[in-house]
Amino acid sequence: MYSVEQLRSDFRLMRRAMEEAHPGLYRYHSRDSVSRWFDAAEARLTQPMTELQFRRAVEPTIDRIGCGHTDLYGSKAYVKYRKKHPLRPFPVDVFVLDNKLYVRENRSTDTTVRRGAEILAVNGYPAGTLLNRFYQYISSDGYNQTFKPYVLNTGLFTSYYTLAFGMDSTAQQLMLRDSTGQVRTLTFRVRPGALKAGADSVEKRVIPASKPRKPKPRKPEQSQDEPRTLTFSERDSSVALLKVGSFTGSGQRAFFRESFKAIARRRTVTNLIIDVRGNLGGNSGTSAKLVSYLVDEPFQAYTQVDANVRQVSFNQHLGWKFWRFWLRNFFTHKTPEGTFRRTGVTKLIKPTTKNGFRGRVFVLTNGGTFSAASIFTSLAKHNAAARVTVIGRETGGGEYGCNAFTSPYMTLPETGVQLRLPLYKIVLAIPGVDQGHGVLPDVPVVYTAPDVLSAKDLDLEKVYELIGK
Repeated sequence: MYSVEQLRSDFRLMRRAMEEAHPGLYRYHSRDSVSRWFDAAEARLTQPMTELQFRRAVEPTIDRIGCGHTDLYGSKAYVKYRKKHPLRPFPVDVFVLDNKLYVRENRSTDTTVRRGAEILAVNGYPAGTLLNRFYQYISSDGYNQTFKPYVLNTGLFTSYYTLAFGMDSTAQQLMLRDSTGQVRTLTFRVRPGALKAGADSVEKRVIPASKPRKPKPRKPEQSQDEPRTLTFSERDSSVALLKVGSFTGSGQRAFFRESFKAIARRRTVTNLIIDVRGNLGGNSGTSAKLVSYLVDEPFQAYTQVDANVRQVSFNQHLGWKFWRFWLRNFFTHKTPEGTFRRTGVTKLIKPTTKNGFRGRVFVLTNGGTFSAASIFTSLAKHNAAARVTVIGRETGGGEYGCNAFTSPYMTLPETGVQLRLPLYKIVLAIPGVDQGHGVLPDVPVVYTAPDVLSAKDLDLEKVYELIGK
């Protein structure tokens, strides 16, 4: 338990840090509104709390700001404890679709529970009420809502249930509606060993960290590459599929170079599918490089990548000290507006003419298309509009940029709670006005619960449908 004085001390430090250095604190809301939210959060700190209770009281305020790169995480002590004391598993594995809960797998001893049954309530709480409560703890860019259910569907449902109801919380009673419409309220116990301790994350980190690159990057063989593949369709010889699961990891540019070389050798390929569903981002420069293979003319990726201050006043609590020192002293310059801009980011990027692709491009997106992946989607759509078609759901990341580039973790000294704090505001050089949403698909695709359970890829089927027209 932490005293009121300790809780308020940590909160005030966090607030001061965000008001000083967060580059997008007022990107979607007025200064007065954000100040009121901070005041209301501090007003809730009136009695001693555990770490989890502290996070529960404060996180809704963090979420309202509208920055998917800003979030609270457990202390090192909390994570260590959770590794030794796993989360209490749900009697069923769940998935979220259209603000409803469904059974993906049955983990209980009741063999009558079927996959696809709708979960109407958990321990008396309606499913919609639960989801709305969980969504208060998941930050997303602007007013976007596709990112939140995606996060819950990555295996973090139990983590958020624990955050909402406490460390010893468990779902003992579920109200289910089966495929026939029958509603039953059941009490469950989990089969021993039915769920491995590590099946649900001990902490809710899903967004990859994006440190600045070293002056001398590691060689590709020194780090493990993120999932990325190039395949050629056996169904249609005109189709190539480039799956980019992340923009983190080494060897990305070499992979793009070799992939487009292989595509160029296959003269029958006139349609390219680029799948960035579930791509949570990484290096934004690498995502812009991928765009260069698709465009005819030079393009500008960013109008700004700006920090509020060169040196923060709370440096002793903030991580990545070496990287931030290197970046602010050698690769930023002061703008006339008084911000500190990453050097060279506003220059034009030339098309990659050697093996560049000039056929039709279909970009597959969903709520997990975030950060650098959303930047790629937006730049591709706006700079190669004649040939790029976005298919799927609204991206989880903002269409006009985000707050990121480097997002170190700040450790609050009293509770040990960690705040992920982005330091640069990224604004994309695209026409129009930021409406606070992700990239909207040109061709929306809607899934049903049976589609999810049968693992149908309706996005891919839509591409083949469009190609055949």
